[in-house]
Amino acid sequence: MLLIDLKELSALPPDEIPSPSLFRDMEQVETLDAVLPGANVVRKGLINDTPSAFFRESVHDLLTSRIDKSWETLGETLAAITYGHDTSRTRCPVEECEERLTPGKGAYPCHCHRAQTIFESDSLRFVERFNPTGSNGEAHGEVRHLLEVLALFNILRFFAAEPDRLVHLRDNVFILDGPLAMFGHAAWLTPYLRKELARMNDLCRSSGFDIALFGFEKSGQFVNHFEMIDFDEEEGPRKVFSAGTVITPDADYINRRITLRPKGAKVHGDITYFGRKVLYKTRSGDHAVITTAMVDGASQDFTRNDSGCYPRLGDCLNVLDELSTYLYRDGFMPLIRAHAHAAIPIQRGSDILRKTFIDTSRPPKVSEGPASSRAGSFGKP
Repeated sequence: MLLIDLKELSALPPDEIPSPSLFRDMEQVETLDAVLPGANVVRKGLINDTPSAFFRESVHDLLTSRIDKSWETLGETLAAITYGHDTSRTRCPVEECEERLTPGKGAYPCHCHRAQTIFESDSLRFVERFNPTGSNGEAHGEVRHLLEVLALFNILRFFAAEPDRLVHLRDNVFILDGPLAMFGHAAWLTPYLRKELARMNDLCRSSGFDIALFGFEKSGQFVNHFEMIDFDEEEGPRKVFSAGTVITPDADYINRRITLRPKGAKVHGDITYFGRKVLYKTRSGDHAVITTAMVDGASQDFTRNDSGCYPRLGDCLNVLDELSTYLYRDGFMPLIRAHAHAAIPIQRGSDILRKTFIDTSRPPKVSEGPASSRAGSFGKP
């Protein structure tokens, strides 16, 4: 999680280029460390352990993490948001069990004769994507995205929990790397996320403001479409729209022009998104595709695209203009800094692998030299 204070940046003269040290001084970073097991990995000393069981318990353990010691865990955030969710149609994740998943808290036994341990987090169904003998990039990716979304909602709920904290929701813009959406096996969370956003925003509106939240997309259909429609056959790329142009596509435009769905087809994003698409050409001429939070009935109506569907859009676009960067095309400084802090240095990465796969009761053979003295940190924003 990366916090950037814009006070010092806004105090600079308009034509002055800020130094890199200023950006470092502006930011505060907290990381959430996580390592998930993959194929063919079991726990030493645990009889009849399986890679799938290890993966499921690891996901459960991750959801016991706290961003703040005085606040709820990520799992408690999930439980609060999805209270009343029916798991009766979900198959039990224990291998060879034919029962349906029974609701419960934390870790508890399955009601079948084997009484294998199941976890509250099994309702997310990530194990259905898990491959015990092959690649698990998709399963790990789904877990990572869930953690990002839960961390975001955990923070928002913290500020919304007390009236004197609401000021932080007024004075900050919250950004998620990627669209405001849930894909894959956890897509069933989407209506609950919309409902929770609306609940918190109602609290904010009682104090006269809305939540400012958006997701930033770096690739995909909408990014490609924006590039295509901003191409002039005579003058070349990015010559159609002027800087500062805002495009808010509605359901009909998205289905016909971007996702190429037939007339009358289901609205794109109706079961996965808790944000609305916005295409913006920044003051510097960069392209930005964002999703702004669905905080009320207007923003949840995909057939509308008037200003009432995008509360705090002006603040979100100001942030895009203020924090654009020339480090790469369409660069956005908060994401660059977050990725830099989340990188795994080689030395720490090798430690993770050693601790996971090697018997640590025996001293490892480590060659002496410059590499052994390097320090590093591993984190996930």
